[in-house]
Amino acid sequence: MKQYLHSYSESIVLSLCKEIEYIKSRSKNINNSLKTCQNKILSKRLKLELERLNKNRLKIQKISENIFKKHSNDLSFEFLLEITKRSNLIQKI
Repeated sequence: MKQYLHSYSESIVLSLCKEIEYIKSRSKNINNSLKTCQNKILSKRLKLELERLNKNRLKIQKISENIFKKHSNDLSFEFLLEITKRSNLIQKI
């Protein structure tokens, strides 16, 4: 049972880390595109997507904080929390 719980938590951490990395990468690409974009409609759409990504990042950060509070001795949850906090640096709405 304990092994099952452990692999389940690893799966959650891995999925959330992948999602954070996607958000980080996509946000970086959007910010680069916004620097050179001349089209107002496209700029607006990109900014909306960036806002949506930021909301998702904040949700993941809350989830990470809550999980870490319950399982503070687990390094994988601490790692996830650190990854989500570092992703704050990429967001530039």
